[in-house]
Amino acid sequence: MNSSIDIHEIVEKDLRGSVLIVGFPSVGLIGTIVANFLINTLKLKQIGIIDSFKFPAITVIKAGEPHNPLRLYSGEQLCKDGTCNQVVVCVSEFTPPAEMIKELVSSLANWAVKKGCTKIISAEGFSAPPKDDGESNDVYGIASTAGARPWIEEAKVKPFTFGTVGGITGAFLNDGKIRNLNVLGLLAEVSEEVPDAKAAANVIKAIDELLLAIELDPKPLLKEAESLEKEVQNVQEQAPPEISSSISRYIG
Repeated sequence: MNSSIDIHEIVEKDLRGSVLIVGFPSVGLIGTIVANFLINTLKLKQIGIIDSFKFPAITVIKAGEPHNPLRLYSGEQLCKDGTCNQVVVCVSEFTPPAEMIKELVSSLANWAVKKGCTKIISAEGFSAPPKDDGESNDVYGIASTAGARPWIEEAKVKPFTFGTVGGITGAFLNDGKIRNLNVLGLLAEVSEEVPDAKAAANVIKAIDELLLAIELDPKPLLKEAESLEKEVQNVQEQAPPEISSSISRYIG
């Protein structure tokens, strides 16, 4: 069956041995915040776009320039103390239609395998009851294979042992298990339906534990967390119902 997903490589890059980190909007916009933080902090360059005639007709304007809402970025390989890491980031500014998720994940996984990526990390948020004052939200890990399972301990996150995982992360975990592809799902607890930069910073800490050759400092994200959450909360409260209901789906 022909796929309706097109992956256009703008720049041809050697990605053998790299880790693909995937960030799509979900509860708390965790995936999108994490992906954009990595792109900006590591100064990654855009190497491709992912498109389909079934995707919504939107463009994302950054610094006056239009961007496809689903993009691929990468940087150079970095080495430290004999360990080397190269990061590829897939960032989405919209939630794909539910009926397209399996096809999109399969296309991305096919591309990652073809390019020689050896790991896939999918970051997402999930709703959890509010914590007591001073208690931080947890991050949970789920691995698709026995080979990926040690990453949960290495990332210093809690193992997710029972429940269901849907969306992009759930599809990646299923796809990884079928084709024996190492996938790690990182799920951050989110207490409210607003962008949660603090929870995203916890995911960044987990990724930092896995990428030994790359140093990630989530402090800048934590510093702007409160103002970001307050700003989006105000937008949601002031927006008309038809716009407010789509805020978590489309980010501009």
